[in-house]
Amino acid sequence: MHTHKEIGIYSYLSFSPGIGGKLKKSVDDFHVEEIPEALAKDEHGKNLILKVRLRNWETNRFVKLLSKRLGMSRNRIRFAGTKDKRSVSTQYFCIYNFSNVPEINMKDVEIIDTFRSNECIELGDLRGNKFRIFVSDADCQGVWKIEGELDGKLPNFFGVQRFGAARPTTHIVGRYIVQGNYREAVRYYIGLQSEYGEDEGRKIFWDSLDPRAAIREIDPRAEYERAMLNHLIKNPGDYAGAIRALPKTLAMMFVHAYQSYLFNKMVSERLNHGVQLELGDVVTKVDNHGIPTQEYVKVNSFNYDKIKKLESQGKVYISTILFGYESSFSGGIQGAIERRIIEEESLTPMNFRIKDIPELSSKGRRRNILARFYSYSRDGCLFSFVLSPGTYATSLMREFMKQEALEYY
Repeated sequence: MHTHKEIGIYSYLSFSPGIGGKLKKSVDDFHVEEIPEALAKDEHGKNLILKVRLRNWETNRFVKLLSKRLGMSRNRIRFAGTKDKRSVSTQYFCIYNFSNVPEINMKDVEIIDTFRSNECIELGDLRGNKFRIFVSDADCQGVWKIEGELDGKLPNFFGVQRFGAARPTTHIVGRYIVQGNYREAVRYYIGLQSEYGEDEGRKIFWDSLDPRAAIREIDPRAEYERAMLNHLIKNPGDYAGAIRALPKTLAMMFVHAYQSYLFNKMVSERLNHGVQLELGDVVTKVDNHGIPTQEYVKVNSFNYDKIKKLESQGKVYISTILFGYESSFSGGIQGAIERRIIEEESLTPMNFRIKDIPELSSKGRRRNILARFYSYSRDGCLFSFVLSPGTYATSLMREFMKQEALEYY
């Protein structure tokens, strides 16, 4: 059984006992709807915008199959963010430079709206996401205590979706990549078993690193693993090349997941210490919609009172690092936490300049330690709220549920 501690999460912001329960017992228990950036409509616009409701679809898989149906490169279909597969999600897609309105007859896919625009959608083009989540098998009588303790805030952990619920391995693969140990990176990605059932092909590769034997037995649906195995059959021992056989966005997820794991540990440690503003903290400013930006200010004795007031108004957030080759440590207690975790992992900034696969290099950035939730309401065990882009609903629900096993999320 996998737990949150494996992905760096081992602290809470609230302290009252949780309600227990399980998320996504049914697909219809978890609804998410994007709040998009405004797009200027133009009936003669070159791009087609689709508002689509997907039930039990992973975003990238939908885009892949839609591009096949339309006979085009998947790169012409843009979207703002990926959503959980086991959910009902309402998302916006842009089909770049497309003149028709397609008929999309796909199971559990509903086209809600279409319009044209000369603008398109890119990753991150969201103002937020609306959630409606039912928690099964829970006792929700004590929720009000947790609601008061959170006071509209939650730890900004990267949720289990970042790491893989059935096989939380992406950060482990990423660790081996930044260490330059590409053989172990490939071995873990292809070979590590899911706790929900064995795959003989994965076991063969884990034990032997034999791509020919493994590809005969691995699940035919494991298309990315098969692409890596085929590369190794043609290029024995070229493990860096096997990683490059993956789509760049997928390979980059490994490095990002490792950075996310380190971030989660830093947030867990800060929660244990306390999240009150301190000298040496680096705070991030917010934009006109209250979304954190990449503009930062370091807290010192001269600006402390002003920044403390801005923080109470939700106009700045305490941040920590997503470690990369351009990262600068915070000061004070947060800097001490960051340095200790990076030293424990035996990392330097240069680890994230990946010389054999330079396209996976990452300069790093900062991310807020706490986030806020808005428009909150609850009816028994049915929770409704809005989160800023990049904030995970499972991180909020973990505060309410206090379930440590990943299988509950």
